[in-house]
Amino acid sequence: MKNKKNGLRHGPRRWLAAVGMLVLSVGLVVASGWGYTAAKQPWLTAHSVEVSVTKTATLEAPQTLMDTYGVQSVSQALAAEGQTTGYVVVVARQGYKSLIRLQCTFTADGGTLADIRVLSQDETEYLGTRIMAESFTAGFTGRLLPVKLWTTAAPGSPVDGLTGSTISAQAVVDGVNNAHRFLQDYLAA
Repeated sequence: MKNKKNGLRHGPRRWLAAVGMLVLSVGLVVASGWGYTAAKQPWLTAHSVEVSVTKTATLEAPQTLMDTYGVQSVSQALAAEGQTTGYVVVVARQGYKSLIRLQCTFTADGGTLADIRVLSQDETEYLGTRIMAESFTAGFTGRLLPVKLWTTAAPGSPVDGLTGSTISAQAVVDGVNNAHRFLQDYLAA
């Protein structure tokens, strides 16, 4: 059938093609939602991230190793009985407009991130400063290492970024990964 007005065909094939495109579009939206949800699945988060810190013992590390990863200090987390429960690494990484200092607490095996705290930063108000929010830092708790922003293709456990402050969020991710690589090298030595 031809439409007299513009000469286009309106037949069952065109209608089926339009329905097919609609189904394909809905399928892509559902699949992308599944991909995001899959990134938050339990296999990427450790089941136990308890690091009991009754006291800490400062560890000595070669200055060249610390400088390589931007590490400012490393301590051993100890339980009351004196056994090692984890490691605390303070690391600095350049953000969008300031140096961001993080405290990263790792489990005793060094493979899981127990938590992070932003110790200092001077990022853009209302944007980069959100790296200090509990809603952002809690996303790192229990993650297997390395970590990555979920929007990047790099290998690692995905964490949510911050819209409008990608550079600050990426600096935190890079700082955590630097602290982890430092700890791996330190423990291997």
